[in-house]
Amino acid sequence: MKLIYVMDPLCGWCYGNYRNTLQTAENYKDIPFEIIPGGMWAGANVRKQSKQMAAYFIKHDEQIAKLTGTAFGEDYFKFINAQEVLLDSEIPSRAIVTVQEFWPEKNVTFAAAVQKERYFYGKDLNLDLTYQEILDSLGIDKEVFFKHFHSVEMKAATQAAFAKAADYAMSYPTLLLDTGSELLLIEQGYSSLEEISNRIESHLSVQ
Repeated sequence: MKLIYVMDPLCGWCYGNYRNTLQTAENYKDIPFEIIPGGMWAGANVRKQSKQMAAYFIKHDEQIAKLTGTAFGEDYFKFINAQEVLLDSEIPSRAIVTVQEFWPEKNVTFAAAVQKERYFYGKDLNLDLTYQEILDSLGIDKEVFFKHFHSVEMKAATQAAFAKAADYAMSYPTLLLDTGSELLLIEQGYSSLEEISNRIESHLSVQ
């Protein structure tokens, strides 16, 4: 049995959901928690930030903050007005895949921290420097991380994760419970922590 969380590090709703994700992983820490990044802005879908995109983001971010109570930082709103910054999900997704592969017990905390770097602190997820402070805070060896992060193997593993995400979810965030015999939908889009917990408990009670 395991929980499967399909998300994207450049998905605003996934950021809005990050506290629920952390708490769910903590509440059910005896159940393995797998994160599968979806590659929303990857490959042919990579874009550059623009004033038009910033206006689009802000409109949706206001809705996300209102519904989830998750704060978007002032530095983030400054950052999204920067021109020519690439929106490429592959890079932060590869960072998440790398941590999950080599430090699986820290995958949920790391993924949440990556999202917060962009959406609260206004950091560029394309840069190695952005990840260094997170790695230090989690006690992950930076040299070992970056060796794997830049490897052909982790790039291939990230593409495999994108393909897997497409099989599991139509939208982000999606949380599934894999019982070993079936996949049960727990969350698609944003749900409250209480709703998530109630759905998990209802399924666990019949296993």
